[in-house]
Amino acid sequence: MAVQFTRPLPSPTELTAPFWEAARNHRLIRPVCDDCDRSFFTPQLICPHCLGERWNYRISIGRGFVYSSTRVHRSPSPALPAPYELAIVEIDEGWHMLANIVATGPAPTPIGTRVEVTWLEVDEHWTLPAFQTTDIEDLR
Repeated sequence: MAVQFTRPLPSPTELTAPFWEAARNHRLIRPVCDDCDRSFFTPQLICPHCLGERWNYRISIGRGFVYSSTRVHRSPSPALPAPYELAIVEIDEGWHMLANIVATGPAPTPIGTRVEVTWLEVDEHWTLPAFQTTDIEDLR
């Protein structure tokens, strides 16, 4: 899905660069702790569950459900054109991700709606993960 973006793009760090590289290749990855085997997001120096310092990125299936969502009608910045939908998605592997929901109706996507990752192609360097409902009929 090609999209025109005027909003600021991410600034990768040593911790997040692998995430953005995977996204460019249409793969959703998340940190998983080597000590407690729990997923978490965003990438951090230590596991927020057990404080373990060893973790690795693993591929995610990219499917889950809407935990919470809102439709933003008044953007906090002109660089983020409204309206857009922002949601916390609970991924089936047990982690949460804040992301846009695309191809939605005028109301926020209902809590519990099944979603899957999709990719917003910004340019040859940037691809951003977003989510879409797995059954578009849910929105009607």
